[in-house]
Amino acid sequence: MVIPLHNNDIALIIDPQRGGGILRFDWRDQPIFHPARMNEEGPLALANFVMVPFSNRIANGQFSFNGQSVTLVPNYPAASAQHPIHGHGWTGQWQIVAKSEDTLHLRYEHPGGRWPWLYVCDQIMTLTPDGYLHRVSITNTGEITMPAGLGFHPYFPRSKAKLHTSFDGFWQTSGDGLPTRWISKVGPYCLSDDDPVDTVFTGRKSPLLIDWPQHQLIIEPDFDLPETHIFAPAGEDYFCIEPVSHITDAINRGGLRTVEAGETWSTQVQFCVTEKDPQR
Repeated sequence: MVIPLHNNDIALIIDPQRGGGILRFDWRDQPIFHPARMNEEGPLALANFVMVPFSNRIANGQFSFNGQSVTLVPNYPAASAQHPIHGHGWTGQWQIVAKSEDTLHLRYEHPGGRWPWLYVCDQIMTLTPDGYLHRVSITNTGEITMPAGLGFHPYFPRSKAKLHTSFDGFWQTSGDGLPTRWISKVGPYCLSDDDPVDTVFTGRKSPLLIDWPQHQLIIEPDFDLPETHIFAPAGEDYFCIEPVSHITDAINRGGLRTVEAGETWSTQVQFCVTEKDPQR
């Protein structure tokens, strides 16, 4: 069942059964997220989804945590044939906890398995006059400390879009998307059709600002989402600007958060749309 939320200017459409993902985010009937491709199945065709309990890839699905060795299998070969990617929530079914005209609360429960830690993830989407607030939390419902990462994976229309955000560097990656070397590159990153990219940018200096001819979007991630994964593939009409809590393969490189038994970690991203002054 698809869930619509709306107010005077904003419309949000969510599908709890499709990764708890967003199908549309429109401002005055203008798509802000690239609309979900309804003729395609799976989460890669969504307009936005949350990543839990990690974002991007874990190298070969292998890591050790607190003396426990874990091996995961590739969970979505269409995105990464060799490495598990983006966790569990994006391919799972979410339950509706509460709903009103402008707010939706969804929940995903992970029962254990190859990822041996039990957890519950909640996401709450609340419309504002000029956009929406997207909150996500993870609660360790098991009895031992677990590693955790969180992130958001929105898609945006690429036509005439500009990104106005400065970083201090980015991770050079291998052909299969794993980080190899950090490179200092102070200043803004310019989207370019001639320069496809799929990596994490570090040291974000300000909110993320995406500019189109008639409007702009300000993305304000919480302080514990310090990294920004940019995915701008060649030949596509979309790009992704992903606020995330950690770099790719952080569980093997350091930087993944730990959540104690019974603890809840919450974070959020604010999306705000403004109309541009036609005189400028």
